[in-house]
Amino acid sequence: MKILIIGATGRTGEELLKQALEKGYEVVAYVRRPEAIPIQENLQVIGGQLDDTKKLTKALKGIDVVLMALGNSIANRNAKLFEFAIPSVIEAMKEAGVKRLISLSALGVGDTFENTRYPYRFGIRSFLKGNFEDHVAGEKQLENSGLNWTTIHPGPLFNGEKTKNPIVKDAASGYKMPRAPRTNRADVAHVMLSIIEDDTTFEKQLVMSSVQNRI
Repeated sequence: MKILIIGATGRTGEELLKQALEKGYEVVAYVRRPEAIPIQENLQVIGGQLDDTKKLTKALKGIDVVLMALGNSIANRNAKLFEFAIPSVIEAMKEAGVKRLISLSALGVGDTFENTRYPYRFGIRSFLKGNFEDHVAGEKQLENSGLNWTTIHPGPLFNGEKTKNPIVKDAASGYKMPRAPRTNRADVAHVMLSIIEDDTTFEKQLVMSSVQNRI
């Protein structure tokens, strides 16, 4: 299995890279700052911008799956990112003939709002509004892309060990997530890697949380 990770220098991306290498996968990290990732066995680091579709297409040669763990900093949370990044990734994947994409999103984005409860909903409608609108603008492009995509929608992300049984549900099920759906990055990385070859997750939004419901 050969994986390309976009966003490998972020906090969730770092965990994703770590777990992928632990599984023995051959990994390509496509990043803006290649010097930020130390040399490791089974890892190739390629520096490039997301809007450089020619370079990204070249990096995708021989790749089986793209795992995307992009995210804005809190200070720049409303900056446009997914709106331009996802179309570039789709274009490069089509050119390279790569079909499988798993992309990190957030609980409450788009239709997954229906899976949330208060008080978490308050944040979606207030300080997260601009960021989530950017997610939707990009992720809507996946629907008619022809790719075998899955978007992962965790609650607020935290560092911590993998939990035994995180909640992972198809958003279309209507399952209501915990009111405070804290999610460990280690669980997110584990789920993204575990569904690579799971065709039941194609064209699905998966909501997840490390916290179990008490209701």
